[in-house]
Amino acid sequence: MGGVQSSGRPNRFYAMSGHQTTQASPDVVIGILTVQSHEVYALIDPGSTLSYVTPFVAMEFGIEPDKLHEPFSVSTLVRESITVARVYRGCVVMVRGRNTMANLIELGMVDFDLIMGMDWLYSCFAKLNCRTRTMRLEFPKEPDIEWKGDNVVPKDELPRIPPYREIDFGIDMIPGTQPISIPPYRMASAELKELKE
Repeated sequence: MGGVQSSGRPNRFYAMSGHQTTQASPDVVIGILTVQSHEVYALIDPGSTLSYVTPFVAMEFGIEPDKLHEPFSVSTLVRESITVARVYRGCVVMVRGRNTMANLIELGMVDFDLIMGMDWLYSCFAKLNCRTRTMRLEFPKEPDIEWKGDNVVPKDELPRIPPYREIDFGIDMIPGTQPISIPPYRMASAELKELKE
């Protein structure tokens, strides 16, 4: 777990080393949620003060992000610090047919598309049962909504087919530039002879 300082309040963000580590954690729930009509792989984490979304998923939302009034740094488990500066306000998060709203801070992450923190859990009157990996939303004067997360993530397999993500990649070159030709590795004659034997 890591700490974040923003306006004097500590925010926490988990940067798990993999799905097995997260799955073994007793205080989180993992599963598929629908955000802005897109299914996303989510970590429900009451240890995180705020909610986060990866930029690869957020660009599919059709919402322009706002700049945070005060960017802040998120410290990860590996002591890496990531500065966050953009937020997607008013995102629709659907849980078993019930629309809820969330402000999602853009954060580059690999294992999850979405981390739902205490800001969203509080607004949804949520109760987590980490033993059964379920979340219950208890909105006033409405029937309770129960959502069950994934119980098992298969080893060495993807939990689902990843969503299509358009990545625009290119290398700008100066006109007339020739490719660089450098041998990738030089080996001493004795090493080369030993390698061939």
